[in-house]
Amino acid sequence: MEKSQENLLNLLKKGITPATGCTEPIAVAYAVAKAKEKSTGILSNMQIQVDSNIYKNGLMVTIPGTTERGLLAAAAFGFLFGKTEKGFRVIEGLGKEDISKAKELIAQEKINIVLNREYKGLHIQVELETDKEKVRVITVDSHLNIVSVEKITREKHFKPYIREDKSNNNSNNKIQKYALEDFLRFSNNTPLKDLAFLEEGIKMNLEIAREGLTIESGVGSTLTKLIQEGLISDNIVTRAQVLCAAASEARMAGSKLPVMSTAGSGNHGITAFLTNYAVAEKKQLSQETLIRSLALTNLITFFIKSYTGTLSAMCGCGVAAGIGASAGVIYLLGGNQDKIMGALYNMVGSISGVICDGAKEGCSYKLALASGWAVQSALLALNGSIIHNTDGIVHPDFRQLFKNLGHLCDPGMIATDQAILDVMIEKN
Repeated sequence: MEKSQENLLNLLKKGITPATGCTEPIAVAYAVAKAKEKSTGILSNMQIQVDSNIYKNGLMVTIPGTTERGLLAAAAFGFLFGKTEKGFRVIEGLGKEDISKAKELIAQEKINIVLNREYKGLHIQVELETDKEKVRVITVDSHLNIVSVEKITREKHFKPYIREDKSNNNSNNKIQKYALEDFLRFSNNTPLKDLAFLEEGIKMNLEIAREGLTIESGVGSTLTKLIQEGLISDNIVTRAQVLCAAASEARMAGSKLPVMSTAGSGNHGITAFLTNYAVAEKKQLSQETLIRSLALTNLITFFIKSYTGTLSAMCGCGVAAGIGASAGVIYLLGGNQDKIMGALYNMVGSISGVICDGAKEGCSYKLALASGWAVQSALLALNGSIIHNTDGIVHPDFRQLFKNLGHLCDPGMIATDQAILDVMIEKN
């Protein structure tokens, strides 16, 4: 295997990982668990400062295996039961007794969640004080990327943390070195055995979709009912919507089942894997073609996220995973590189700007939109219906197309992000 192909495979394996629960509260639980592991003594107090997007996405989402919501609950579970060696599954397997203990800890008012609007990009700072010492843990740029663990005596104070320039982030720079041609070459030529790990993502995300279909009046189950009543068609578009919406709704409602995440997001993983799966299933395509399409979809999703940021004011399921999935659908249906670019133009030129207003069960509606339109955009492109590649923010060049999208996210929608957060805080 040539070096560039090996590098892309490593990026793919690193960026696709199982996760239980929404990754923003899980990131807080993980940082808290790390602080607990590094500390000794009895907890006196803990202050957790988070950026706007971690706060926004953790405000209303349910913790897996419970009915508890929010970052405070995530922090309590992380402190009491977190195991950092489990990564995104750090608080997996909570029981009734565990929930009672977490509620007791919360009632003691020793944990304080603070929104720090000065933080730029993903940022979590945990300061844990015991009767013996203080421990500080800092996470930046990506959910489990702990960059600093410090321990001092109770009498001392931590020095301010100076964050490195975001442009130096290696994970972003690595994927940005590649072009669409590289992603296609990788997807076409990598030995299938090296991509076999992607099959686990299909199985995992399908399983939680099946659980989601049991939710009464859920998006997936209601779409299924409408299909059965003949009000909407049973086709590759609606199949993608049913599976993606059902999986997301179950996950956001607190399912104990893990999902295969991509680019740090479970909902991104659901969109990427199940949109492609739905098309392959309906069209009775080979497993090899599906696996190779998933490699392309995920690499393009990583590429887009490197420009839009880990978290932003835009719904990444639409403007990252959904766009990646549209390329995967073209691949599945035998389209060439020009048709893939056409699908990308159609997606960027249409659903860019769909806002992210936090993680919650309602994300399932956005996944239905993203997955369904990803398939439709691909079908339009295959039939020659393509947005002009100089319309609006659309650009004919693959890299510049997503640089433009990234610019729209930051600095373009920074004020929008704060406005969304203001509305959410006011009503809660």
